[in-house]
Amino acid sequence: MRISVEEIEQVFHRLIERIKQDKIEFLDIETDYYWIITSAEWDNFASEPTIVVGSLIDDWDSLQKVLRDECITTYLDYERFASILRAISETITR
Repeated sequence: MRISVEEIEQVFHRLIERIKQDKIEFLDIETDYYWIITSAEWDNFASEPTIVVGSLIDDWDSLQKVLRDECITTYLDYERFASILRAISETITR
């Protein structure tokens, strides 16, 4: 599978537009802790994955530091943001 950055941007834009169309300005996410399968194992079906605990509060705090230019963006921020997006999806669809 090959995905262009342009396509990623367009999909994300459409997802944000959907939230705006539904007049959602804020989301109250009640979950903090969640299960994570480590990046090295998430697509390895040959063995049992190691499951660790993540924190949406920690993820959001780290992403807020990126917004405030208090740290450089790393590729780990994609995982953090993915967890936030999952929580958004779960919150909206409840």
